[in-house]
Amino acid sequence: MSLPISPPPARPLTARPVELPEGIGLYRVHHKRISSTMFNPRLADHFGGGRFDGTPTDPYPHLYAAQTPEAAVAHTVLKAMPFHSESGPRLVPLAAVVNRRLTQVRTTAPVLLIDLTTAEALHAVGASSELVLSEDFVRARAWSSVLRQHNPWAQGLLWPARFHRPDNLVVLFGDRCDGHILTEYANWPLEERVNALLKGVGAAVHLPRPPARDFEDFFKSHFLQICRILNARQNDWELSQEAASHAFEIAYRKWPEVSEHPNPVGWVAYTGRRILNKAYQKLASRPERPLTTSDTRTPCDAFDLASTTVDKIALYTAIGNLTRDKRECLVLHYVDGYPVNEIAELLCIPPGTVKSRLSAARKAIEESLGYDFREGGTR
Repeated sequence: MSLPISPPPARPLTARPVELPEGIGLYRVHHKRISSTMFNPRLADHFGGGRFDGTPTDPYPHLYAAQTPEAAVAHTVLKAMPFHSESGPRLVPLAAVVNRRLTQVRTTAPVLLIDLTTAEALHAVGASSELVLSEDFVRARAWSSVLRQHNPWAQGLLWPARFHRPDNLVVLFGDRCDGHILTEYANWPLEERVNALLKGVGAAVHLPRPPARDFEDFFKSHFLQICRILNARQNDWELSQEAASHAFEIAYRKWPEVSEHPNPVGWVAYTGRRILNKAYQKLASRPERPLTTSDTRTPCDAFDLASTTVDKIALYTAIGNLTRDKRECLVLHYVDGYPVNEIAELLCIPPGTVKSRLSAARKAIEESLGYDFREGGTR
């Protein structure tokens, strides 16, 4: 049992601010009937509620998110679940993931948060690590109320994830954030990703064997996804669509086999990549034209970087000039939001290879741009 949290001191609690820049990606788990950007209006009471929910004495809508999909899932489904290493992985109830979605949202403007991620930041407000680790949520909400009162600029809190270090969790205050502070970028059924995302924290969900998949539903659900996966490698949206169509034709002919495959999406993606490789070999005698600022073709909807700023044009050009292996991993990870382990599964390569290609791609882009693209441009 965790220790109770000491009450806030009587002195003013002047917190350290930390800014989430515009366009940063956050992840949250929510019921499929609820909008991914909707703040929860329910107020906590003495018997229920989250760590930093609004209360009747300090009412505000709230929205929890995390910096990585792994932290978002672990924070949502592992609450109050003890870990016993000798008994194997913690088994998460199926009810915790059914009808839920994992969504990546992005900020539409900078957001100022109270920093609770380090011992120094906690000490600045007279708190200890129990504030962000203890299960004494009643007093944690009391701290949140006092911190809000003493720091009227704060739009939320940032604190370390208990189940997935060193990632951080975020709560946004609905009464201090614009109603459109977040926009949805991508989402997935939680059942499809939950076990891959929980693997690193020793937990799993026992998922029932899915029924035989209907090809038409499979095609409608995953055609665009396969196009984007292939385009990440080829950087040619038209050719990627053709390769995806051909791969699905092969899958249709082998549907009894593919429908029983443990990873049918990966099967189609692998087939599409083989088709692209053959096309690439045919074009190898012709030099590949580097991407230029006058190129009007955009690779996919999620990567439609209109030439509105010099930085975006330069970044688009730098990504287009990467080698196919590096570009493939970079776009799948940073544009389409796939975790490293899922990229490895889709491309049938070790996770270490994915990390190596990501590192090399980041280094090549930084050499081209003169700055780390994840931190934004300086021009």
